[in-house]
Amino acid sequence: MRLLWLPEVLRAAGLTVHEVSGWRTRGKDTFGPVVGLTCHETRGSRTSTDAGEIRVLLNGSTSAPPPIAQLYLSRSGAWHVVASGTCYHNLVGWAGPNVGYGNDALIGVEAQHAAGEPWTDTQYRSYVRGVAAITRRAGFSVSRVAGHFEHQPGAKTDPGFDMAKFRRDIAAVLAGKDDDMSEKTQTQINELHAIVTAWRSGMPKTPDGRGVEPVGWRIRDEQWQAKVVALLTMLSGQIGGLDTAQVLARIEELAAAESARDAELIDLVRRGQSGELAAEQVVDELAKRLAA
Repeated sequence: MRLLWLPEVLRAAGLTVHEVSGWRTRGKDTFGPVVGLTCHETRGSRTSTDAGEIRVLLNGSTSAPPPIAQLYLSRSGAWHVVASGTCYHNLVGWAGPNVGYGNDALIGVEAQHAAGEPWTDTQYRSYVRGVAAITRRAGFSVSRVAGHFEHQPGAKTDPGFDMAKFRRDIAAVLAGKDDDMSEKTQTQINELHAIVTAWRSGMPKTPDGRGVEPVGWRIRDEQWQAKVVALLTMLSGQIGGLDTAQVLARIEELAAAESARDAELIDLVRRGQSGELAAEQVVDELAKRLAA
């Protein structure tokens, strides 16, 4: 069996996914049936690169033959699909949720992380959402998600976070209760809302003189509505890969209670549209002005 659905499932969860060349045929096709997943961290240096870490997964190490894991999670939160078949990331477990199972039945995820390094919210949340998506698609229970240290206690100590909490966080995602956005994500959504609100106030009037719809981003003129959605999509892709549907839903809530921004912000957005400023610069400038 091959896990050829991995990229599609991760992207559907709103995650950034890269496909490592040759992944579709990498690893033995005798893999499965899948009963669970093992979470790892690479334990490289704090200055390691994605290319260097992935090279090890492809070529093996002194303790593991290649390929080492099906999936690699960068510090940036981006996922890399390395292999679709059997990988060699753990031994047959002697404890934990997947006791008695080994590489032929367990998916492996290697997260770029050094021993003792703090986990960023971006990487941790991506880890949770990615594993939740895989759990749902593969059909095994959240209880079958194990840390390497749980699977091989006394021999392994990774990953360096609380696996009980990690499983609770996965369960929350699967139950649709994962709405505790990070402060950074909330800030980005608010900034996107401000951009759209500013843009709305500068739009030309529609034939009936009413201008734009009074609530949210719903603009009477369909051409302008399409432009707003296009801008949201572009910006969400450039400032952290936010899920556009989530952004739009939040904008609906905020826009109902807020009026249009002033001409200075409108000009800022137009400079972004014209190419004078990059999308990241628009967001940075907007954040400064909102904080002033």
